[in-house]
Parts: sequence; structure tokens; C-alpha cells
Amino acid sequence: MVDADEIAISMRGLKMLEISHVSKSFGDMQAVRDVSLRLEPGHVTAVVGPNGAGKSTLLRMACGLLVPDSGSIMLDGRPIADYGSGLYRRLSAVLEDSSLAYMSLKGWDNLDYQGALYGFGRRETRERCAGLLDVLDLRRHMDKRVGDWSRGTQQKLALVTALLPRPQVLLLDESTLGLDVVAKRDFLNAVHASLADGVAVMMTSHQSEVIEHIADDVVLIEHGRTLFADTFDTFMRHYAVLGDDSESLEQVLLGIFDQETSQEANPE
Repeated sequence: MVDADEIAISMRGLKMLEISHVSKSFGDMQAVRDVSLRLEPGHVTAVVGPNGAGKSTLLRMACGLLVPDSGSIMLDGRPIADYGSGLYRRLSAVLEDSSLAYMSLKGWDNLDYQGALYGFGRRETRERCAGLLDVLDLRRHMDKRVGDWSRGTQQKLALVTALLPRPQVLLLDESTLGLDVVAKRDFLNAVHASLADGVAVMMTSHQSEVIEHIADDVVLIEHGRTLFADTFDTFMRHYAVLGDDSESLEQVLLGIFDQETSQEANPE
């Protein structure tokens, strides 16, 4: 079996999602300022930063929910706007403040409906999702109303729905927030399994253990600007105070954010 790292190496250099010099303002507030990044097939890129740094705005532009004031977002060398609704066969998202499910319907009904939106029949929909349903331990819930599920179980269904069209790009915005340890483990295992198919993942999370578990690359943004963009290991070496492997990501991020807060409080 070919693992995710081999897939990533063999596909490196292919055009995927490319964000080039994008900026976005809301009135007088500039949320994102001249940010650029490129996703790699089979890789997870974590976008980190404090609250209000512009992470969610960046992801919402990447999936077409917001239009940049300037810059471009390209998928396979084409602007994402050119794809129209067809974009969502290639790019999917699981957002922290949204749900792809109808709470009054059972799990199977939700899944069949979402499959129909992509033009899949019931059999094809369920065949496409069979492995994920097992990995996420969802089958025992599928005959129940989604509104009766826990939030973590609903998030699992959102991930199944997002991966249903077998997209090239998966965007995750705080998608593990509020999940218990078992649900979080299952969710991340399913995301990791998608990497073997060459899916490129961009995620935000304030849960440092999630980033440590799955991220290949890190983009650090503050006040909408990119402060760092490279591999996770390089990020840790660059910002570690102790200069060794003893520090956790949480310690490193606390050091960065505390320094930023201090500089804002005591400008030179």
C-alpha cells in the first residue's frame, strides 16, 4: 500500500489551490493583508494565529463564501469563481459555525439527499461513504434523527458529506472544537486517511494537539499578515525558546502570542 507521504512526494508540483496576495477588509478593519500560500496534495497546512488574526476569513475566501478585495484564488490554474457550483465537486469544507445536515431528517436521509445534489444515486452515495461510516463509527446512528445526535457525531456526518464527492481540497475551520477525545480521534483518522487519495487539506484550530497530530506545514498569521510559512518542523525550530525538542506546540504558540501582546502594549 502506498502511504500518504509517498503520494505527496509523487504529486508535489501539481497545481492545486493557490492563494496569491489576497486581502479582505470589512469597513475600516483589514482582516487579511496580502496573504499567499499553496496547498500540496496529500499534505495538511495548518493556519495558526490568535483570535482575530484572519484565519476564518482566509478559509471562507478559499471556499468561495467571501470574495477577496484583491489577489487571486486558483484551483488547478483556474479562478475558483470560474467553476460556479461545480467548485464544490472539487473543494469541500467543514466549518465550525455551519452544518450540512437537516436536523429533522435521519442520518441516511441526509446522506442520500447530499448525494443526490452531486448527481449520485442512493447506492453510489452509500458505496462512496461506506469506509468513512465505519472509520467514524457512524452506522449505529444513521437511523436516528440528526437533531438527536451529539455535536461531535454531527461533525462526523459533516465530514462524510464533505468527502462524498472525493474533493481535491478539504478546508477545516475549527472543525474539532467541542469534540470529545474519541470523536476527535475518529475525525482526525478519517482526515488522515483522505491524504492517501491526494487530498490537500487546509485547517485552522486553536487545539494545539490537533495541529501537532496532523499538520505537515504551518502558516502563522497575525493581524491578517503572514509571519511564517514553512514546514511544521521548521516552525518549531524557528520559534522554540529552548532550542530543542522538549517544547510542545502550545508552549511555542504561547510564547509567540505573549510576545505580540507585549509589543502591542509597549510599542517602541
